[in-house]
Amino acid sequence: MHPLAYNHLKKIMEDKIIVGSDETCDYYPCHFTGQDCTWCFCPFYPCEDGQTGGEWVKTKEGGRIWGCSDCYWLHKSEVATALMAEFKKYGIETVDDIEKRDDIKKIFAFLKKKFPPNKRNCSMQNAESK
Repeated sequence: MHPLAYNHLKKIMEDKIIVGSDETCDYYPCHFTGQDCTWCFCPFYPCEDGQTGGEWVKTKEGGRIWGCSDCYWLHKSEVATALMAEFKKYGIETVDDIEKRDDIKKIFAFLKKKFPPNKRNCSMQNAESK
């Protein structure tokens, strides 16, 4: 895990708070106006699920990396809040738990079923807010 992601997720997991929109961030809004910034660095990365809006992007070196700039799903407040509740339910309390636990895939599948991503609506929302 990238050190920036680790440090952000560590703070979120220690504080156990939902951040909401962080308009003080230099990158806000990186997805859409009103986004929830709790999971700025996604604990599911790389989910490799195009329904979320993410996609494989070719790097300058010719490789591929999972790109999340069009993922809006995890930044909806109801999904961010539900993820925190699922972590609590499964006893996932630290970043190390996120990295080690197979439950992460179960949680992703559960949340995706409960809050189906709608890439098209999210993209339209993003376009309207820019």
